Amino acid sequence: MANRSLKAELGLDMPFEDVLHETVLSIIRTATLLSQSGAGLFRQFDLTPAQFNVLLALKYKNRDLTQSALSKRLVVTRASITSVLDKLEGKGLVCRERVPKNRRIYYVALTAAGRDMVEEVEPLYRERIHGLLAGLSQKECRAIIRSLERVRAGIGDSGE
Repeated sequence: MANRSLKAELGLDMPFEDVLHETVLSIIRTATLLSQSGAGLFRQFDLTPAQFNVLLALKYKNRDLTQSALSKRLVVTRASITSVLDKLEGKGLVCRERVPKNRRIYYVALTAAGRDMVEEVEPLYRERIHGLLAGLSQKECRAIIRSLERVRAGIGDSGE
């Protein structure tokens, strides 16, 4: 697909007057398209993007994670993580174990079936994102990462 401006993609009649606004909309549009592409893949395995993110986070943990720690790691609310975990537990992909001496806190872990699922889906996901980003060099990817890190740091500095 040839490069198209955001203006053309959105069917706008007039150009953007503000490059910062165009930048934010471009980031959001790109994130939405990437998310939709991943969602199509995950649907084939009866997973949502949020469920896959949980499975990946649990695969790559190096210590026990509580539900609260997992929600912070994935930047989602506790209510959201509880809902996602309920569904994954119902599918037999994760299990929750009470933290000793604290009946209100649970550790979350992959089950054998959860590990098998992530081992099956992750290579397909990586293949998909490699294809989607094939037009970018590693140097360009690193530049995008650094730019987005600066944006996030600025958001963090704003106190909101």
